[in-house]
Amino acid sequence: MKNENFSCKNCGGPMKYDPKSQNLKCENCGYQVELPKEMTYKRHALKEYEYNLRKVPEEKTTVIQCESCGATIELSSEKASTNCPYCGSNIIVSEKIMSILEPDGLRPFLIEQKEVKTIFSNWIRKRWFAPNALKNLYQTGKIMGIYLPYWSFDNDADCDYVAEGGIDRMEEYEEDGKTYTRTITDWYPVRGNVENEFVDVVVPGSRSLQRKLLNKLPEFSVESTIKFDSGYLAGYSSEVFKVPMQEGYEQAKEIMRDVLENLISGDVLRNYDHVRSIRMSVKWYNEYYRLLMLPVYSTSYLYDKKTYQVVINGENGAIIGEYPKSVVKIMLAILAGIIVAILIYSFLKN
Repeated sequence: MKNENFSCKNCGGPMKYDPKSQNLKCENCGYQVELPKEMTYKRHALKEYEYNLRKVPEEKTTVIQCESCGATIELSSEKASTNCPYCGSNIIVSEKIMSILEPDGLRPFLIEQKEVKTIFSNWIRKRWFAPNALKNLYQTGKIMGIYLPYWSFDNDADCDYVAEGGIDRMEEYEEDGKTYTRTITDWYPVRGNVENEFVDVVVPGSRSLQRKLLNKLPEFSVESTIKFDSGYLAGYSSEVFKVPMQEGYEQAKEIMRDVLENLISGDVLRNYDHVRSIRMSVKWYNEYYRLLMLPVYSTSYLYDKKTYQVVINGENGAIIGEYPKSVVKIMLAILAGIIVAILIYSFLKN
């Protein structure tokens, strides 16, 4: 197992990837080493996956030796990079990633860890229903920058569909001696076909963070990815994928089916007023995948004996997370709504 120690050639101190310069930077003297920034869109046909996939090591931990101080360190099978707890050197177990599946590209961190406090504070301040005490709960020591594995899929879809299209018409009726009009919708069977080319439908390949949060995290710029280089991992944690490609593809297809359903709705509504009961028969072809490493900051905080998780996009600072709701604030909002409704009713009555 090959280990890469990123130590400064100038002073021997630990070197870390710097989001601002996008280079390796010594944490002691500031010496920098430029990292390669070759762009890539390497992808693979789905049928190549089993060929590309190598046997996952059965051991739960890997024992590595720090080349800077000689310390022996244990690394869990989910991790591919760490910091030496004795000398602080940043260590990348490059062959650990390669032995499972070589990443096809990455997006580097562009947001520094010190910026996360401001991002978190601004976010929690805008959560109106959050308790005021949360503003002081941010803990710098609990923030973790981690490269997470993501699957990205491209394909073409040819979709036959059947549905019902509704056309509205006005109908007069009598009630209590008065004549009224109402809208009646007549439904008709509809058949058709839509096609779509999907590019970079991205789903998480990690199980360590809550999927519902990662799915809501605003998108990364995966249309422009950098060829994988372990230097970008220096100073950050990283994970190997735990969601198999086939499972990720099924998740991506659900996203694609939602898109196709919207296309079908638009297709039907060109000739009808409404659409319902959509059923699809999809043929997928030109199917490709990529394995990407994408930057995420993760933090959690404890409030009232319950843990809440927050994740931040490491390249654009977008944030999504959980937070408790203040019962007092919710009751005040309900009360305010009732008062407004009463005032509107009184105004209209008069």
